Amino acid sequence: MKRLLILIVIFIQVNLYAEGSRIMRTAEHYYNSGEYYNAITESMRYQHLFPSGDLYPSSMILMGKSYFKGGNTEKSLVAFTECYNRFIKDPQGQEGLYYSGIVRILSGSYYFGVRTFQEYNFVYKGGIFYEDSVFNLCRARALAENYDDAVRLIGEYKILFPKGKYLSEAERLAEMISEEQNREKKSPLIAGLSSAVVPGSGYFYTGNYRLGALSLITNGALIFLAYDGYRRGNTFQLIFFSVVEFSFYNHSLVGSIKSAYEYNDSSIMKKEVLAGIKTGF
Repeated sequence: MKRLLILIVIFIQVNLYAEGSRIMRTAEHYYNSGEYYNAITESMRYQHLFPSGDLYPSSMILMGKSYFKGGNTEKSLVAFTECYNRFIKDPQGQEGLYYSGIVRILSGSYYFGVRTFQEYNFVYKGGIFYEDSVFNLCRARALAENYDDAVRLIGEYKILFPKGKYLSEAERLAEMISEEQNREKKSPLIAGLSSAVVPGSGYFYTGNYRLGALSLITNGALIFLAYDGYRRGNTFQLIFFSVVEFSFYNHSLVGSIKSAYEYNDSSIMKKEVLAGIKTGF
């Protein structure tokens, strides 16, 4: 009887494990097919049925990936962070922490991306994603516009990984940072004052010639129409076009200042840096 009970227990456990594996295979199939909602649902079903299952950490990672691919960054971070906190000593714990760093910088949270990669490098020095994390820390610093730190970290990356897989990208990143630091910046004050004197000239100053020409012609035409109303004694025409011109004049003034800020913005460099970041899933 005792042997029979042992066999029954073993049989149940084997079947449960097989059922759990089947559920996770189904979840992975949905994920690979782009059906992220179903992948999340199957992962949750596994977690509900097997709260102590061997595949529980993997189910959390799959959930995090599916949430991110499905456009829900917040829930993706929750899943990855919880996996890291609960399974810090497992490979999936490393995945959770590393992927949360990737998600943060891809979603624009550069400061928290820096903190996450710093934590990974401290907790998992020499870990699965150590080289990736070290270089992504360089990227995150550059995206946060901490250029001096980024250059220093690039140098450290080259020392740590003299034959690293990101060497060419590290050289390109250092080059982009140098170009950005040495790029001539435009003064918003000068742009605004220029357009205050001659509407549209602030756009010319920032190299936005199309808007500059359009602003100059439009404001010139409205000023002429307002003056024509004054010359002809047409009060309605004078007031109407004066009000319209006042609106266009202010728009030109504000637009020129905004154009200077956009000129100084490092968004072009950031787009190139972000384009080089691969999620790994």
